[in-house]
Amino acid sequence: MNKRYVKVLGLYTLSTLIPAGIINEKCINKRMFRWFLRTLMGYAIFAYGLRTLSKFKV
Repeated sequence: MNKRYVKVLGLYTLSTLIPAGIINEKCINKRMFRWFLRTLMGYAIFAYGLRTLSKFKV
């Protein structure tokens, strides 16, 4: 597998695990709002990481 794809896969994994760990059921009870916050946070992490990786042409 291409090295770049492995890095993007790792970035995707981090962008899904970090919001899931921070925003949990104890923090917010409403499912739709929790889903929205997780999605928004995950997208922000992924977009910033992808931008950073593309700057270094990794």
